[in-house]
Amino acid sequence: MSARKSVSRQLMAFGLCAAIGFGVIHMGQASLTPTASAATVYETKVTYGVNLRTSASTSGRVIRLIPTGENIHVISKVNSYWLKVKDKRGNTGYVSAGDQYTTYGDSSSSVGSKGARVVDIAKSYMGRVKYDFGTRNASKLIFDCSSFTEFVFAKVGVDLKWGTKYQKTAGSYVSKGNLREGDLVFFDTVGSNNKAINHVGIYIGGGQFIHNTPSKNGIAINSLTSGWWPGHYVTARRVL
Repeated sequence: MSARKSVSRQLMAFGLCAAIGFGVIHMGQASLTPTASAATVYETKVTYGVNLRTSASTSGRVIRLIPTGENIHVISKVNSYWLKVKDKRGNTGYVSAGDQYTTYGDSSSSVGSKGARVVDIAKSYMGRVKYDFGTRNASKLIFDCSSFTEFVFAKVGVDLKWGTKYQKTAGSYVSKGNLREGDLVFFDTVGSNNKAINHVGIYIGGGQFIHNTPSKNGIAINSLTSGWWPGHYVTARRVL
């Protein structure tokens, strides 16, 4: 097969993924994706069952008992006694800031270690995952580009929405020169790069990223500094 035909096939495959970013094709992830766009990082683990209350006081009504082992998101530290948090059920309230109750402030849950964990998880699926546009089938390990990133980040407590049009606004912007492990990287893979996002991967360090790609029908690692991909890079987001 000529190089020209090979490139054409790759661009046609990525053209399907473009529907994720634009919602042009009303099928697959474009039709199934929820409307929320922000990622919530459930970065703190409950180490001893703690009451979630409606106010930062022991007189506040108990919403529920959060059990040991459940992850929560700390919105803010109210004072030395209380944390404002969100649980995975969507409840927002207050829990004790006592060290015995959560891992809040524990270096073991640091951003750096979580980014490395994301990379390790993604790499562990190389040779196991298949690519299929508009598919999110965790039991059979069949994903498209953004359902794979959603799948990986869920394993470290980060809720991403399925679809590049949602993931491209999750978290916060990060420049290409300041990328770190676990950042989401986005591309325009159709024709010339006019910054229309239709593909997503995960930065793994060393100028490389990992992604689920139709050109390989599975997980691949590619360079952001040489070859085809640098010319199609658009932006990056930090969700950890």
